[in-house]
Amino acid sequence: MTIIEAALEVLGSERRPMTAEEVYDSICKRNLYSFGAKDPLSIVRAELRRHSVGFTGKTKSASPRVQEDSAKRYSLV
Repeated sequence: MTIIEAALEVLGSERRPMTAEEVYDSICKRNLYSFGAKDPLSIVRAELRRHSVGFTGKTKSASPRVQEDSAKRYSLV
């Protein structure tokens, strides 16, 4: 399972907008992904952003599946 797959699973099961911190905490609690990075929260945040509708960075997803709201909470599209 990849980080974004774990994040999508969390967002799908919670069925509510969540911050990147909440998504990360839930991934860890559910043992969905084993992080090896020094700052795993920044990795989760980056993955959520690049898979968000409207993201225009170089690494944007071809099929965005997440929506970011003005409070920087994420939900499934």
